[in-house]
Amino acid sequence: MSHLSAVPPPPDYPEHNGRRVEWDPWQRIHIMCLPPTECAQCGSTAEAYFAAGVIQPAPGETTQDTRQRPSSRVPGRVWEQRVTVHQWPYYGLAAFACPDCRGVEVYDSREDFAPVDTARPTLF
Repeated sequence: MSHLSAVPPPPDYPEHNGRRVEWDPWQRIHIMCLPPTECAQCGSTAEAYFAAGVIQPAPGETTQDTRQRPSSRVPGRVWEQRVTVHQWPYYGLAAFACPDCRGVEVYDSREDFAPVDTARPTLF
């Protein structure tokens, strides 16, 4: 029996702020932030499973980026130009699953890892 058999399915949180979320599979390695010290639902201190949520951009969404351009005045030098580019997907959500009660907690990286209420999806 696999140690991942006790893990719940990926978080039932398909949208965040009106954007689609794609969840990575559960794993024991934590990235993005430290796991909670104990489960909020059952108080277990067992090591939580981690899954990252990739937030997909809205259609036509753009962002600002900096591109280096060659200087026409000084050979070998570059200058930076701010340009508008299509928004790229980003890892914005971190989910932790308790192996004991199978409870899932989701945190938002753009809000200083504030807990996300998955029962009430945010629309804007």
